[in-house]
Amino acid sequence: MYQTPPQYTPVTPYETSRTIRLRVPLLLPLLPLVLFAALFFGGSYALSPEPEVEVQAGFAFAEVDGRDVVLAPYSRHGVRGMFQMMTQDLFQVRLAATDPASGEVLWDTQLSDGLVWEASVLAAGRRYAYLATDSGLVVVALADGSVVAEGAGVQGLGDAFAAVRTAYAYDPEGRRVMAMTATGGVLAVGLDEVVAAPVDPSTAATWSGRLSVERGPGAPTSATGVEATLNAGSERIALRQAPGGVPGSVLVRVTADGRELPVGTTAFFGARLVVDGVTAVAAATGHVLVEHQRSVNDPGVALSLVSLATGQVTATLAVDSRVDRALVGPDGVTAVAAGELLAAARGDGRVVPLDVGSADFFGSHR
Repeated sequence: MYQTPPQYTPVTPYETSRTIRLRVPLLLPLLPLVLFAALFFGGSYALSPEPEVEVQAGFAFAEVDGRDVVLAPYSRHGVRGMFQMMTQDLFQVRLAATDPASGEVLWDTQLSDGLVWEASVLAAGRRYAYLATDSGLVVVALADGSVVAEGAGVQGLGDAFAAVRTAYAYDPEGRRVMAMTATGGVLAVGLDEVVAAPVDPSTAATWSGRLSVERGPGAPTSATGVEATLNAGSERIALRQAPGGVPGSVLVRVTADGRELPVGTTAFFGARLVVDGVTAVAAATGHVLVEHQRSVNDPGVALSLVSLATGQVTATLAVDSRVDRALVGPDGVTAVAAGELLAAARGDGRVVPLDVGSADFFGSHR
């Protein structure tokens, strides 16, 4: 008789013990190198002083994307940190486009790595800006600051170009940049063009007396004075000794018939009026800008904006040196260069420094 076979409990299979292995991260050997780099580059950046920045006097206004901006050439000597030392030129001359209304830097581009090298903005069209430099004519794109042509690379000039600033000037009537070659020839570059073309004999004769490939730049015109015209031209603003034996100078408005009307009662020490040519800057916005000592005992320099209507000082900004140059823009905003500082005197009564020459850890300018 068939019988059911006995049931056996299955035997548990032998279990193989797992060996636990500690896996070392692949990047762990690099950790000392990363820490060293952070300390080396970060520490050198933290301990290094800021480079020396000086705004050159040859700045000008231009329109970029519908905004009036200041095209400011400036020198930057030195680097901050070892990373910049390995990637940046020790000496630089750069050109920055800054909006004086907002303070925004639209672009900042390097023009030269020379120790002594200067540039002046001659003119700007809709697409290009033209600079007279110690390396000849430089054409810069207003959109991004890129150098379109320079020196021998300017078509029409070629190897006959002159590497001197006085060989170039702007002709506002003809809306063109005039250039003298190394052989004395006179050519012209129309605004928003990059090709130099010959001019007629009469024009060449006229500009031959204005351009030069031999002499250096003439003495800069003074940016300050004790008296200046206002917008109308018939009235003037002047500094006079404070009445009653009080030390310092006060502002007076000189009318067309010679009467002197006080403008406020503030006494300034060592004062000068900031001018653009013979006109007081900021007059278009109802102000005048005064350069003066910070106090009777402090010879440091300050700039004060004074309302012509009320005589009140609306803003004061301490600067490191006397004003090198001041220029009034199309909208009445005044750009002022004083040593390493570029400032804007605005129509709202403020005087604010503009950010020119700043760079981040990697040396990128903003």
